[in-house]
Amino acid sequence: MNDDCESCRYEMAYSVQFANLSEDLKELKSRVRCLETTLARGVMLLVANLVGVIMTLVQQMLSA
Repeated sequence: MNDDCESCRYEMAYSVQFANLSEDLKELKSRVRCLETTLARGVMLLVANLVGVIMTLVQQMLSA
């Protein structure tokens, strides 16, 4: 009987820890999503700049 009371006490503590872990995972997912968006924008900007440089070089080669 005493063992049941201890398991109940631990169960409550574990449920609080699990809830905290769940919230931390939600926050982590949100941050990763934000980071992915930022990285995707950065990559798109780099690609656009690279295309601009290539177009400029091609234009210079054709006019020479």
